[in-house]
Amino acid sequence: MKLRQLEDCIEEKRKELNDLANEVGLKDRRVLIKSMELDRLLNKYSDWKCSYRRHTITNSSQMQEKQHELVLSY
Repeated sequence: MKLRQLEDCIEEKRKELNDLANEVGLKDRRVLIKSMELDRLLNKYSDWKCSYRRHTITNSSQMQEKQHELVLSY
């Protein structure tokens, strides 16, 4: 699943949750289940963002090391 698709799913699930809560109230079991579904999507999003940052930082660090080596070689 691509990031944009995941963001769209999160927004859709959030809307479903709000609509359901307005319809049946916050204490209804279906609202809890829908909230848990939204939590799972948000956790996926958070995991994706963290892994992306780690990957970016790693690649950035490696690139900086190579640039530093090139400067030293001159």
